[in-house]
Amino acid sequence: MPPQYTNSVTIFSAAHSWPDVSTALHQLRVSLETDFLLNRIKGVIVSAVVMHQECILLVQRAATDGFPNKWETPGGGMDAEKEEFSGALARELQEETGLVLKDVLALLDRTEFEGASGEGRYRKYTFLVSVEDKQEESEGHPKVILNPEEHQDYAWASLKDLRVERCGEREINWAYPGQRETLYSAFRTVEKMAAEMDKGGHKAAAA
Repeated sequence: MPPQYTNSVTIFSAAHSWPDVSTALHQLRVSLETDFLLNRIKGVIVSAVVMHQECILLVQRAATDGFPNKWETPGGGMDAEKEEFSGALARELQEETGLVLKDVLALLDRTEFEGASGEGRYRKYTFLVSVEDKQEESEGHPKVILNPEEHQDYAWASLKDLRVERCGEREINWAYPGQRETLYSAFRTVEKMAAEMDKGGHKAAAA
């Protein structure tokens, strides 16, 4: 049986009612600890949506790994007893892509699903993040270095690419249901954040 996902919502972003993202992450972490203590969930997965120049980084799973040849955003398991969200995101980004986390910008999605063997429920958090871009590729995007044991290819996908589920010659087959809709929300969130920043700039100029 495929994973059964619950409805997902945007919990916070720098453009909404949480100007202090670190406070939002802390409150989210406290809520997670409570759910663990009450045995509501068995494990936690974090996923990082990296957007650069109006494109999102997608990685293709290795042919020898679970969900072979499928596409996703970087991420993996979080040690909910020891790690903070930012620490888990930074670790997974570094391990899978060689990228260095700069900021956590928004929580885009929170979903839950039953484990494959029915051992309990898992929760997946998808965050919009920014990364350090000290090294650039020829296209101007941050340099990506894949871990071949986990991923075999990557692509910077535009909104148009997501709509047609193709990026150049690559056909995008998703590893998990609902991923494309979550990435749509990333584009909407970035637009809202930009509008909010622009509004703040106009207010400052008027003052």
